[in-house]
Amino acid sequence: LRRIRAASNNSRELPPGDHGPIGGDFFDKVLEESNAGTDLPTWNGELYLEFHRGTYTSHGSIKKGNRKSEILLRDVEHVATLASLYRYHKHDYEYPKAKIDVCWEKVLLNQCKYLLPGSAIGMVYDDAEKLYAEVREDGEALFQEATEVLLPKALPLTAASFKAPGNIVGINTTFFPRRDIVEVPLSGVPTHLKAQVVQTSKDGATGYALLNCPQGNHLAKPIGFYADCMPIVFTNGSDHFVLRNSAVQLTVSKGRITSLYDIVLSRELIAKGQTGGLVIFEDRPNYWDAWDVEIHHLETAHQLEFADTSVVSEGPLRASIKSVIKYGKSKITTTVKSNHGSSCDVLATTNIRSRPLIIFDAVVDWHERHEFLKFELPLDIRNDNATYETQFGHVQRPTHNNTTWDMAKFEVCGHKYADLSEFGYGVAILSESKYGFSCRGNVLRISLLRAATAPDAEQDQGKHEFSWAVLPHEGSFLESDVPIAAYLFNSPLHVRYVPGDAMAYPLAQAQQPFRLEKVRNVFLETIKRGEYDDYAAKIDDDNANVSVLLRLYEAYGGHARFKLRIGGNIARATVTNLLEDEMEELRIMKEGSGADPGDGMTIVLDFHAFEVKTLKFVYEQKASEDMYVLLCLSCLAILLKLFQALAQAGRLARR
Repeated sequence: LRRIRAASNNSRELPPGDHGPIGGDFFDKVLEESNAGTDLPTWNGELYLEFHRGTYTSHGSIKKGNRKSEILLRDVEHVATLASLYRYHKHDYEYPKAKIDVCWEKVLLNQCKYLLPGSAIGMVYDDAEKLYAEVREDGEALFQEATEVLLPKALPLTAASFKAPGNIVGINTTFFPRRDIVEVPLSGVPTHLKAQVVQTSKDGATGYALLNCPQGNHLAKPIGFYADCMPIVFTNGSDHFVLRNSAVQLTVSKGRITSLYDIVLSRELIAKGQTGGLVIFEDRPNYWDAWDVEIHHLETAHQLEFADTSVVSEGPLRASIKSVIKYGKSKITTTVKSNHGSSCDVLATTNIRSRPLIIFDAVVDWHERHEFLKFELPLDIRNDNATYETQFGHVQRPTHNNTTWDMAKFEVCGHKYADLSEFGYGVAILSESKYGFSCRGNVLRISLLRAATAPDAEQDQGKHEFSWAVLPHEGSFLESDVPIAAYLFNSPLHVRYVPGDAMAYPLAQAQQPFRLEKVRNVFLETIKRGEYDDYAAKIDDDNANVSVLLRLYEAYGGHARFKLRIGGNIARATVTNLLEDEMEELRIMKEGSGADPGDGMTIVLDFHAFEVKTLKFVYEQKASEDMYVLLCLSCLAILLKLFQALAQAGRLARR
């Protein structure tokens, strides 16, 4: 175009060259002529692709690597931001942006087409697994480095870390209060550590401790002994097991889940005459083996029965049973765990109406071909739609086959949960690394493993470890705590051993610097430093460019108006786009005198349904002591000259 314009300028015989409006001009014109888009045809709801449903499950280890890497790097950004701002015990610590960026780039590379869906050739996954291993190793090292700034000498739970007396603590990288049961390895550890666990497994290798993290705190600390709240296992010694706490009872009989009973409401949740558990389907798609799963696979269900079941733990915190299933050339080992009930507050969330999770941990040695492993619950619940989490929200999909569009959604994508609810009650399945779900009628399923043979002939062959959980809940989905419970299930506490008194460290006393007040449907997902910060500067350094980015989203599909309480002196607060370009200034309000821990700065925020907002906070720059000294000396010099001038004027007046 430049050549054409140059030629036309020198020769009138040639037509003038003009590239016309640029892309931005086009969209501005569309907005102007369509009444800001309201006059254009609008599609509401999901644009569902009626193909490639198998990609939600193919190559399970890659799906797990993706989920775990995303959460690990989010947590690294969180603790690295706190460490770079406060530097309690390592004053030369810098936010490791370059190293974090390298990790994110590896994760994003693995999210490319074909790789993350599980439909690439085998050599691709050899490289992808190495990248995820590098991200895990580097991410954990970055997390530990930042942790040591906040909690010096804090170490992961290994036998070598327990040489000196100390305490077990959990670092909470979510912004929710929580109460979690954590597992502590006891092999070779000293007596003072064993005294901190409330319960041990039957083989003595694992201890269980109960950690509590109140609202607004960074650390979860061990709490009490609940001898009167013991989960119970009833068994006839062979094929009948009952896991019971004060809220929920699960019955496994002859290898199948025959009852899921809400004790508080006296309600049976499994449909009469049906059973839940693991199920295998024949999986032979018409085309594109790793990509597709066809609706006719649902006609080939083969129910698997828990076998060789035994009690592995029973005590005041947790009861669990373990079973082994042998199918074909594969071996499936499943541990079912029941935590405390409502009277002892070891629930899925800190909501007093919540229920404990029923957790399933699976170790699978998988050597099948063209088989599809799922877990299913036939529920005594009716609804025309089930709810599935998506990125920063959820979507509802039909449970019936009224139309071909409805029928096509026999296998769907979800992130951390799938929920089937009716008025007054519901049940959710939570996932920590799986993305395939389905709900046909009253049967809610999570997809666990496939066994395609093309384009990777060895897809998913070998060992897999993964977990899922069942959460009964009062109320419909919108009244429940399912999104919060799923968020916490995917974000476990980072447990550390701290020599000495953990409460003596500043982090144990400090409040989280950003706290959402009286809002249930907005999640604070990300805390990180600004892309263009001076990472060597502290928040009280002179002329420092120090900013913090928060990313929040509305999770339930409604409106919210609430206060965001901020710790520290904030000079400016703005809403930005994803590129951190500032879009809107926010009003900062100061509350209280600062003497009370609740005093500080607040911002009132408004959210609409599923809205995502990025906020940028620029910290106030403080003048140095030297600058104050120079300022004071300058003022004294001016005053001295003023007094001298007044004295001279007085003398002249007397003359």
